[in-house]
Amino acid sequence: MASDPIAPRQHPDDELIAMQMRPALVKYFQRKCGPAEAEDLAQDVLMNALRRGSWTSTEQAKGYIFRAAINRWRDHQRKARTHGVSVEWDEAIEASLGDSGLNEEKSPEHVLVVEQQLKFAAAALLRLSERTRDIFLLIRLERMKQAEVAQLLGVSISTVEKELVKALAHLARCLKQSDPP
Repeated sequence: MASDPIAPRQHPDDELIAMQMRPALVKYFQRKCGPAEAEDLAQDVLMNALRRGSWTSTEQAKGYIFRAAINRWRDHQRKARTHGVSVEWDEAIEASLGDSGLNEEKSPEHVLVVEQQLKFAAAALLRLSERTRDIFLLIRLERMKQAEVAQLLGVSISTVEKELVKALAHLARCLKQSDPP
């Protein structure tokens, strides 16, 4: 008898893993969108992960779920781009930029330099291991705390600190190599 592909897989730790991961997933998505949408995305990630995932340890499950959350957000963004996006203007951000912000014209040379710097940084980040890159991006771009990242990935805070230092050292080396003598 074939198994039902829609029926969730059963593992003794699934419920515990879902309860542990749910708050971190909701917080991750709330940084990116509204609370209601964050709840939906977190629920979607957990249901799909518990249905499809196959892991041998809690740490592996947490890593799988975290990667699924990142991929789910990318899919969500891609879908939003292709199906239309509602944009809201944040006046607080505009006020914080002041006169040096959005009204300032950038020269083509400035734009080119910034684009080259971004390409260089992206290439340097791609040379990092996936876990090191994820930790760096969550802390530096997503502004998550090290403890939150550790919980999300199922690793110790010390591991997060070491991976962050590794990423920063790598980026500093790359930056040093790119500067002309």
